[in-house]
Amino acid sequence: MRERSSFLRNRRSTSHAVRLPVDAFSIDRESREPIQQQIYTALRDLILRGVLTPGLKLPSSRELSRNILVSRNTVVRAYEQLNSEGYVETRHGAKTYVANIPPPSSSVTRQDMPEKTGHVSRFAHAFDTETRINFDADRSALRPSTPDIAVFPFKTWNRLLGRHLLHPNVDLFNYNYDLGYPPLQEAIARYVQAYRGVVCEPRQVVVTNGAQAALDLLSRILLEDGDVVWMEEPGYVNARLVFSAAGAEIEPLHVSEEGWELQSVPHGNVRLIYTTPSCQHPLGLSMRVEQRLRLLEIANRNAAWIIEDDFDSEYRLFGRSIPAMQGNDNFGLTIYVGTFAKTLFPAIRVGFMVVPQSICEQVKRAALYCGQQVSLPLQATLSDFIMNGHFASHLRRTRRLYAERREAFLNFGQKYLSEWMEPFEADVGIQIAFRFKRPLDDVAIASKANDVKLNVIPLSRYYYREPVRGLLLGYAAIDERAMQSHLALLAEVIEKQAS
Repeated sequence: MRERSSFLRNRRSTSHAVRLPVDAFSIDRESREPIQQQIYTALRDLILRGVLTPGLKLPSSRELSRNILVSRNTVVRAYEQLNSEGYVETRHGAKTYVANIPPPSSSVTRQDMPEKTGHVSRFAHAFDTETRINFDADRSALRPSTPDIAVFPFKTWNRLLGRHLLHPNVDLFNYNYDLGYPPLQEAIARYVQAYRGVVCEPRQVVVTNGAQAALDLLSRILLEDGDVVWMEEPGYVNARLVFSAAGAEIEPLHVSEEGWELQSVPHGNVRLIYTTPSCQHPLGLSMRVEQRLRLLEIANRNAAWIIEDDFDSEYRLFGRSIPAMQGNDNFGLTIYVGTFAKTLFPAIRVGFMVVPQSICEQVKRAALYCGQQVSLPLQATLSDFIMNGHFASHLRRTRRLYAERREAFLNFGQKYLSEWMEPFEADVGIQIAFRFKRPLDDVAIASKANDVKLNVIPLSRYYYREPVRGLLLGYAAIDERAMQSHLALLAEVIEKQAS
């Protein structure tokens, strides 16, 4: 039920209480908004619009409450809020008057005013030209780098998490362990030693808010304006962006199906080399051992750091995962970066880096003051998940599952897409890069495909200077029935764009 006040017209007088106009404000008793807030909002708006002018005395709380049929305390609280924000002022005898607020300009409206543009740094402008791909949030479809969260053992995970929440350890709910929960640091160190061939101690492990946060932090620690970064071409877009934002000059380190072109490396001094040697992003290639040793020699000769982003290497189609390059580094120049987003689920947002002894303390200090802390109950749960063997079991299951799905996906790709494109030869990762067989606009095709919720990425996005046209497609999160449906629809989109 909606009731309206029925006061007389406003009289500009400082000696008599103002009579509010008819329909000045209404009380909606069915609204979820508290009546006190409705009164406050109505009076504030009348004051701001100049209907209630400075110096006018408002009705007493008793009078107003009687006229709009609410409790006096409700009106008192509304008046108190108006008073605390400066819209009204209380004078002798607890009388309430409209405060002297400058009226808004009648000649300029909010719509007429130009939008102000405040100064932002070069860092913020570094992202201006990058177009974000808007994926459909309701399904994975062909989205790259997406694991199948339906097969994740959430029941086990929730039980481990519940143990820390129901029987809380006070250490997990205070400002502690800024660089990583010690049992998780140990669990990660054991894992990368056993499965990835990384040489490290637990104290070298820094837990971060995902791998991207680690890359951002490292870019600020290691780079000065004008420093040269060798970046794989094609390569991980988000890494390139944070290096550019840090003021670095990007030089392409070309990668093809023949491998990393280290015989024709960029000229000049290099400060940082970014590489994904165990699962090249986005092509899914693995760097041969002689190329790894050559890259380490180049880094040592130039006194350059190497960031080894171990992207997605757990999912290799044949045999064991290739050990990390960090294990071959006798110079102490490699910073190993990893993530649990691909092996567990993306929303976990937990990554880590293994830092060389020589800069371990500097990186830790920077991480401490740059807000890299990750939820301690989440870290404790992940530690239990790894140390109790659940992580290894989950990896074994998903490796088998994704290997089967990869083979099926390539078969369906041959059936539906072979007229238009072909896959790069690779056997690692949970996405597959395809190149077009004829000149086609992969950005336009990806846009049309994503209009029908296929969630694909144009391959040219990953190139800095000399793009190859194609698409990057994910397969891990969909079964064979969905594969056929999605790929058939994608073929229709490509055919329409090609005609």
